[in-house]
Amino acid sequence: MKSAVCLCLCAFFLGAAEPAKEVFDGAARALAAGDYETAERGFQSVLRGQPRHIAALSNLGVIYSRTNRADKAIAVYRRALLVSPNDKALLLNLGLVYLRQEAHSRALPFFARVVAIDPQHLQARQLLAVCRAYVGQLAPAIRDLEALHVAAPRDEGILFLLGFAYLKNRDSEKAKAIFQLMFEAAGAVRAQFLLGKAYYEATLFPQAEESFFEVLRLDPRFPGVHLELGKVYISLRRNDEAVRELELVLKENSGDADASYFLGGLLVQGGSFTEAIPYLERARKVKPDSWAAYFYLGKAKLRLEQPAEAVVLLQRAVALNPDEASAYYQLGRALQACGREVEARQALRRVRDLRAAALDATTLDDGKVAGAR
Repeated sequence: MKSAVCLCLCAFFLGAAEPAKEVFDGAARALAAGDYETAERGFQSVLRGQPRHIAALSNLGVIYSRTNRADKAIAVYRRALLVSPNDKALLLNLGLVYLRQEAHSRALPFFARVVAIDPQHLQARQLLAVCRAYVGQLAPAIRDLEALHVAAPRDEGILFLLGFAYLKNRDSEKAKAIFQLMFEAAGAVRAQFLLGKAYYEATLFPQAEESFFEVLRLDPRFPGVHLELGKVYISLRRNDEAVRELELVLKENSGDADASYFLGGLLVQGGSFTEAIPYLERARKVKPDSWAAYFYLGKAKLRLEQPAEAVVLLQRAVALNPDEASAYYQLGRALQACGREVEARQALRRVRDLRAAALDATTLDDGKVAGAR
C-alpha cells in the first residue's frame, strides 16, 4: 500500500513538472520571437509554481529591461541573485540596467563582482572601467583600459574610453596619441564624432563643439551629430542654439526620445512649462524608465499648480532614482501643496540625508586627491 501511495505521488509531481516545462519552453519561444507580453505571462506562471526558478527570473528580467521597466528589472534580478549570488549573467545584466540609467556608482559593484569571479571576462572589465572613470576612480580605470588596449589595439570602443579617461585625468598628450589611433581605426568622420563625445563627457564643451562642427563639415547628414551639439549648447547655456539643434533632430524624427527629453527639460528650465509637457510626455512614452522625464514633468505640473499630478510623477522619479536629492525636493514641495505634511517632511528629510552623504563623499574624495599629491 505504501509503495502504491509513493507511485501515485511521483506520478502527480511528474505530471505537474511537465506542464511547467512546457509553459517555460513556450515563454522562451515567445521571448525569442519578440512577443514580450506572452513571454512575460509564461515566465510569471512558472514562477507561481517555482518561485526560485533561475531561468524564469532571469528571462523576466530581460523582458523588463527590453520593455523599459527598469525598476521591475532591478527587482527581479535582485530576487534571482538571492537564489544564485554568483551568476555572472545576472550580475552583468543588473549592472547594465543601472548603467543605462547612468547610475554608475550602483552599476560598478556588479561588474566588479563579475571580474572577481572571472578575471578574463572582457565585457565586464570594460564596463567596470567605464564606471570607474565616471565615478572618478581614474587610476584603476586607466590601468584597466590600458591593459584592454594592449589586448585589442584597434578596438575603437576601448580607444574611445581610454582617450576619455585620459581627458578626465587632464592628460592631454596621452589622450591625443590615443585619439590619433582612433582616427586610424574608425575613419575620420566617426573618429571626430567619438572625439566630440569624449570631450563632452570630460566637460570640455568648446572642444566638443569644434569636433562636432568638423563632423558636419565632413558629412552634414552624419547620424546623431545634431543631438550631441544640442547637448553641448545646453551645457554652455546657449539655449537658442540648443533649441535649434534639437528641433533639427525632431524634424528628421519626431519620435526621437532623447531630443524630446532634452528640449522638454530645457523648456522647463526656461519657465515654458506648458510648452514643455508634450515633449516630455513623448520622451516618457518611448522611455518609461527615464527618471528624468518624470522629474521634469512633475516639476512642470507643480509650477502649473497641478500638485496632485506632480506628486504621482515625482514619486515615480524617486522610485526610479532613489539617490536624486532634487527629485525628493520637488516631491516634498508637491506633497506640501497637497496638504500631505507628514509625507512632505519625510521627502525633505531624504533631501537633507542625500546632500549630507554627497558632501561626505566629496570630502573623502578631496582627501584622497590631496593625499595622492
